[in-house]
Amino acid sequence: MEEANFQSEIPFSESVSNKRIQSACQLIGVKTVHRILGIALFWLGGNRQKICEFLNIPMGTFFSFLNRFQRDGLKALEDQRESAGKLKSSHAISQNLELIFGERKVVIKIPPDMNRLIIDPSNVVQFKTLILSFMSSGFLSVKEVSEQLGISERHVRDLNKNLLADDVEALLDKRRGQQMEYAFNESVKAEIIQQFVVNLVNRRSTVSSKITQQVNEACQTSLSERAMRQHLSKLGLHKIKESLPKLLEDVKKSSKP
Repeated sequence: MEEANFQSEIPFSESVSNKRIQSACQLIGVKTVHRILGIALFWLGGNRQKICEFLNIPMGTFFSFLNRFQRDGLKALEDQRESAGKLKSSHAISQNLELIFGERKVVIKIPPDMNRLIIDPSNVVQFKTLILSFMSSGFLSVKEVSEQLGISERHVRDLNKNLLADDVEALLDKRRGQQMEYAFNESVKAEIIQQFVVNLVNRRSTVSSKITQQVNEACQTSLSERAMRQHLSKLGLHKIKESLPKLLEDVKKSSKP
């Protein structure tokens, strides 16, 4: 039987056709069904313009599909954007992030439902450090970092250069540091040491919140707990929590007749 005689040899039912096409559309999508019908009608000698009108496909789109089919075969039946999206998504899921720190290497497995990194808005330096590190590793461009930080591209390059040379300290706001040092003058530092030692000797709490409260009351200041925690660390007071009581006990013993 020749293909040209198929209409006289094969009976057709419009209602059955509609049901079959509807079922196929649900299974593989309307676009794919239209492409299959279009290429079949084209092979059977149909007029291309009439095929486009029947399937409600723009002429240019159908011609592009025919050219792509001649080049790629059955792959042309797939939705190229959807296939690219699936490929990209699959590739992203299969990739792990490697964190290289000198000779150390940490492999971070990123599940598909955990591809988000959240930074508290108050941690400005953390955000700057992370976003500049992403730029250094090629994840972000200088322009993207410039837009995120609200600074010029030249400033971004300078920050990144300083970060590589001097670590995170290069990103700290020097003016903020000067203001903090001004607030923690000699009287305040002396009171910090005094309250810490008194609390320690009397077996009271030496946590930063308690010291902050005591110092603010004694010096009439409004120092933050976070700043106090930093200065306690700078003064190294927590390093004497174990040794000072023992040392004072030894002094008492040695002073007894």
